[in-house]
Amino acid sequence: LESVQRRFTRLINELGILPYSRRLEILNSTTLAERRLRGDLIETFKASSGLTEYGSNIFCFGRSGKNLVSNSRCNNGSTKVRNLQRSFLPERVIPYWNKLPSEVKNSESVLSFKIKLEEFKKRCITNSMSNDSYFWEISDIVLSKIEGNNYVENKVKHNEYLWFNPHVAKKRFINLYNTGMYE
Repeated sequence: LESVQRRFTRLINELGILPYSRRLEILNSTTLAERRLRGDLIETFKASSGLTEYGSNIFCFGRSGKNLVSNSRCNNGSTKVRNLQRSFLPERVIPYWNKLPSEVKNSESVLSFKIKLEEFKKRCITNSMSNDSYFWEISDIVLSKIEGNNYVENKVKHNEYLWFNPHVAKKRFINLYNTGMYE
C-alpha cells in the first residue's frame, strides 16, 4: 500500500519530483506503516479502557492492567500457531504499547489519548530520545528501504531524465510541474 501513497504524492503539483520523505514532510503526513501502528495503539487503548467489547478476549494484560503480555505466553498453542499470531494486532502492538508512559495509557478519552500520544511523540523527537523503538520510528525503517544509500544522487539523474522525456513521466504519473517553491 505504501507504493499507492508514493504514487499519489507524485501527482501533486510541485511535489512530483521531490524525494518521498520530503513529499511527506511538506504534506505533514507519515508513512502508512506508521499510521497503521498509531491506529493499532488507539484500538489497544479502547480495549484496555473498556470502550470496545472485543478487548477482553483479544488482549492479554499483565498484572498492572495496562501493560500487554504476549498471547503466546497466555495460550500454550503450537509453534506454528504462535508464529502466525505475531502478525495479528495484539502481538504487533506489544512492544510499542508497553513503551508508552502511564500518562498516555491512563487517558480519560480516545481524543485525550490521541493528543497525549502526539505530545509524547513530539517531546521524544525534540529531546532526541530515539534509542528505544517507538512507533513513529517505523517510518524511518520504511523510508530507508525505499530511499536507500544512493537515493538522492539517483533521484537527481532520474529527474533529469524525466525532464527531457516528459512522456515517460506522464506514463509513470509523475507531475513535473515545479515553480521552485519546495526546493
